[in-house]
Amino acid sequence: MNLDVHRNGTAYASPAAGQVLRDLGVEPIINCTGVRTSYGGCNPTRSVLAAMEASGRVFVIMDELAEAVGRKLATLTGAEWGLVTAGSAAAVSQAVAAFVAGNDPEKMLKLPSHAEKIVVVAADQRMAYEHAIRAVGCIVLPIGRASELDQLPIENIAGICVVASDIPKSVVLFEEIALRSKQLGIPLIVDAAGAAPRFPSVWLRNGADLLIHSGGKYIRGPQSTGFLLGSERLCRAAYLNGPPGQSFGRSMKVGKDEIIGAYVALEQWVRGGAARAMERWRECISIMKREFLSLPGLAVEEMEPDAAFCNPRIAVSWQAKTFPINADVIARRLATGRPRIVLHDCWQRPQRIVVDPTNLTKVEAEIVGRSIVHAILGPPLAPAAPQEAGFEELAGAWQVFIDFLHGSAVHAFMLLQDRQNIAGTHIGAEVSGNCRGNIVGSKLKLFSQLPGDPLALDYEFEGTLHDGILTGVVFLGASAAKYSGVTFRRQFGRASWRATRTLTNHSDDVKCASRG
Repeated sequence: MNLDVHRNGTAYASPAAGQVLRDLGVEPIINCTGVRTSYGGCNPTRSVLAAMEASGRVFVIMDELAEAVGRKLATLTGAEWGLVTAGSAAAVSQAVAAFVAGNDPEKMLKLPSHAEKIVVVAADQRMAYEHAIRAVGCIVLPIGRASELDQLPIENIAGICVVASDIPKSVVLFEEIALRSKQLGIPLIVDAAGAAPRFPSVWLRNGADLLIHSGGKYIRGPQSTGFLLGSERLCRAAYLNGPPGQSFGRSMKVGKDEIIGAYVALEQWVRGGAARAMERWRECISIMKREFLSLPGLAVEEMEPDAAFCNPRIAVSWQAKTFPINADVIARRLATGRPRIVLHDCWQRPQRIVVDPTNLTKVEAEIVGRSIVHAILGPPLAPAAPQEAGFEELAGAWQVFIDFLHGSAVHAFMLLQDRQNIAGTHIGAEVSGNCRGNIVGSKLKLFSQLPGDPLALDYEFEGTLHDGILTGVVFLGASAAKYSGVTFRRQFGRASWRATRTLTNHSDDVKCASRG
């Protein structure tokens, strides 16, 4: 138990790290995934927590705080001005609101806009957070070349948004899009939420009007914060379209303690924190590498920072004939062990694991290294029980009824069958795609991915056939090709479903619909 101090100077006991979660019945994790929001992003530094706690004991006029922090961010980053937002996605929404409405009260209070304004994105830089653009009422329009801007009605273009981590490999060259945006008078955002801040910013220097960074990732500020930096006029308009006023962005509230904490974190990062973090990351990698190399047969790769990752990572791999175990089994063992260790599910290969050291202490790095080695040496999965010789026949057309937490939809399956193997088409309310799976006895598992914009839609059906009717649960999600782990494939929870056959062995028109 730790001792903290009340305002009156008396001491009181505060819970030990993790105990507040255990009291809720939740077991903390050792986070090897990096700065993913799904696992809490990052833990603020002690000085950030101290600044937040101190600011929570006083009151302030929020406009005055924003003015002061805006000036400080300008000095710290070299941008004209800046503001702290309720995360990076909120920064996108407030920036787009500034493009559409400025600080014109008539336009501001009509947001989301219905004027069919366009925000242009690069076709090979689609991101999962385009909701933040559409929420303002804008249409997201992908282009494949900067020259395509000339073919669009300029008066309808509210702005352009590009993603920093995707710029190096994009066919939409940043230099061209920045030049053309300036010539046409269209504001340009660079979303660098996934990148560690570095100033002076190459993006602002080379033509971006606004730059977005996360406050809750590498710099270890409050997890729920972000930064919008750049043009003073646009940043001020973005602020006025957000809290604390009664504008479109009121729902994106950020507290005074979070604003202070985010600024302190960024200041520390710029004034030496980045170098200290890199030193700690490399120390953690060295510790894990030593543990991995203690086991002959393991191959270790140190992965250097690149456009997508500002930090080094470490990968460990093995041959199946040497260690007959796969990475999924290891990940499950680590996630259910004590201490509980979570790996990034999107980076795994059958005999390869990647560990991100961003959120590890040196003690945790040693625990992770030893735990992975122990899991690799552990017994492989027991041989699968022989599959039932019998299996139900599912070939044909099925009408599928899905009951969501609220609302329902009617889909369809057009299935072909080769013994226990199932393949075919999953027809959704608006789109369709391939599905595949198997039937063992009366138990069905069926996986499908339907095209979506910008993410593919993931369905994992599990069901049982009884009296000619399939019933079960379906796991729901959406994922990009580069982030297709189970976390995203199941990110929207699950629903119950049932299906009835409409035709045997072949398909015909089956009506599909969605109902709120």
